[in-house]
Amino acid sequence: MNALIRLVSRLRIATRLRASFALLLALPLLLAALSWQRQQALSHAYAHVVNEQADLLFIANEVNESATDAARKLLVLMGGAPENRQRARLEIDAAEQRLQDAAGRMRAHRGVDENAEQELDELLGNLRVFRSELAVATRTLDDGRNEAAREWRGSRLEPALSALVSETRVLRDSARRATVEELRRLGEEIERDGRLTLLYCGIALASGALLAVLVARSVVRPLEEAEGGALAIASGDYEHRVCVEAQDELGQLSASLNALALAVGERQSRLLELAGTDALTGMATRTRFAAMAGERLRQAADTPYALVCMDVDRLKTVNSVLGFDAGDSLLLGLAGRLEQLQGQGAIVGRLSGGTFVVLLPVDGHADWQFAVAQLHASLNHRHQWRGQALDLTVSIGVALCPGHGRHPEALMQRAEQAMFEAKRRRSEIALYDPEQEADRLSHLSLLSELEAAIAQGQLRQFLQPKRSLHDDTIAGAEALVRWQHPERGWLPPNEFVPFAESTGRIRQITQWMLEQAVATLAAWRQQGRELPIAVNISTLDLQDGLLPARIEAMLDRAGVPAHLLQLELTETGLMTSAQDPIHVMHSLRRLGVRLAIDDFGTGQSSLAYLQRLPVHEIKIDRSFVGGVDQDPKRQELLGSIITLGHGLGLQVTAEGVETQAELEVLQGLGCNLAQGYLLAKPMDLRHFDAWCTRAQDAEMS
Repeated sequence: MNALIRLVSRLRIATRLRASFALLLALPLLLAALSWQRQQALSHAYAHVVNEQADLLFIANEVNESATDAARKLLVLMGGAPENRQRARLEIDAAEQRLQDAAGRMRAHRGVDENAEQELDELLGNLRVFRSELAVATRTLDDGRNEAAREWRGSRLEPALSALVSETRVLRDSARRATVEELRRLGEEIERDGRLTLLYCGIALASGALLAVLVARSVVRPLEEAEGGALAIASGDYEHRVCVEAQDELGQLSASLNALALAVGERQSRLLELAGTDALTGMATRTRFAAMAGERLRQAADTPYALVCMDVDRLKTVNSVLGFDAGDSLLLGLAGRLEQLQGQGAIVGRLSGGTFVVLLPVDGHADWQFAVAQLHASLNHRHQWRGQALDLTVSIGVALCPGHGRHPEALMQRAEQAMFEAKRRRSEIALYDPEQEADRLSHLSLLSELEAAIAQGQLRQFLQPKRSLHDDTIAGAEALVRWQHPERGWLPPNEFVPFAESTGRIRQITQWMLEQAVATLAAWRQQGRELPIAVNISTLDLQDGLLPARIEAMLDRAGVPAHLLQLELTETGLMTSAQDPIHVMHSLRRLGVRLAIDDFGTGQSSLAYLQRLPVHEIKIDRSFVGGVDQDPKRQELLGSIITLGHGLGLQVTAEGVETQAELEVLQGLGCNLAQGYLLAKPMDLRHFDAWCTRAQDAEMS
């Protein structure tokens, strides 16, 4: 069977199908032709038997009738009138001629059947006797011997006639039996032919089924192998090859699949190589770095390692101010220094943007600080780009192996968390702290509940007054947010605002704060109080081009003048914004909203950049105000900042004033406004209104 299948498989599929269809069509036609031919033969045999026996019976009847007629005419000849004798003579001659013809036809039937032949011989013998006796009787009459003719008739002719009639009866019976027997035989042949036809049909069906199986197997099996090969290729097994057993269409398909697997495998290998290599620096990507680091950690299970994650500081600023070419040059400079570590057994890679990662071997678990400090010192440098010096500094997060885990992905994640913590604390290096992980999970849980907190009214607006240092009057208030959690109680802003800012949900808080501030301003106007409220907005808010339109619609609905609303933006946020916020700030200023730079002095903005900002006020950070009365140098610096602000036409506010001595220094330096715990802590609206009433009463008195 297999040899036959291989033989069939050597033919092309089209040839196989044409041959099988032709054979399947030829078999019924052949059977039909054979059946028709056999049916014709049987029909002819049946007609022959019927005709032969019918002819024989007809001859026998004709002999009987002619002999009887001759005998009757002989009587007429013997005793009839003279005028009738001549006619009788003619009729006897005619009967004699018919008997002679019948005898000739009977001889033609000799050899048809053994019994019929014997009976024909006997009949012919009796016929000869009868004719002979008839001839004698006729001659006797011709001689005029009528009496002798009568005696001859009675003694010889009538017995011959009786024998002839009896023999014709026997022949007729024999012919009937022969006909029945022949018909029975033909019926058996027809029945046998029917069985043969059924047998031929069975053979044809079996042959057709066998042919169909052979053709189907010769097609289906290669198709199944081709399908299996295609599935293997689809699953990523590019080494799989389909067995090519023939040169037919399926063989060509299998060969094409093998060529496809080879081409896709080579292309996949190339893509994996490209995917594992950073296009800019040529360093390993995250996936490839994880694989390399995992292999290294398995091979050197007893060696301590520090996984260092670092991020280039102020990369967004460089890209925004100088363009991406400058940022790429900065990254290439850092990558060049990191690649030098590979000679010391380190593995380096670039995760994304300005974030790089290094698996650094250390002499001992306690030695990581020295190794990382050396690394940090070697990376911080002044980079030259097109004749311009760029300071390259990095923030580093560290996770230790095996202390913080052995899996590369887990170590990278923890080193990244430490790096984010270093940026948040504005420190150079931070080590992963598992307790911070618990805090992070807690903050994530809070962020997931933040939307419900806004909808359910769990956020609260607190107000901290701002006092004018020129006339000691209330100059406004800063709106702050507090969260009254149903389970955790009161949550300060630093518990959720920084994380909401990093995840983009700060916009929901900003929107809520703006709505609350505008509603408070509207309520105050109805009470006859026009006191401005400042609301902090994030860097993400400044990237929203629809922010001015939303604020305008909000103010119009409440009937609040725009100058009563002030927006505070941090200097660091302005410098690290991915998009230039100046366009949005100009739109807000044209609207009439007042703008202030919060935490001034903590960022690294240049005077040229500060001149471009359409702001009305700068707020000096608490780090410059605390203890200013005890440090002359700090007083000089604070005075320079106030003078700078006034020189730019800006109002200057000092934050975090906690002592009377600090307040007096600020007044002496010409600071415009102050806020801090010395004046009042943040209060809810009810307590703030009461505080303002008391303060106004004190001013009047």
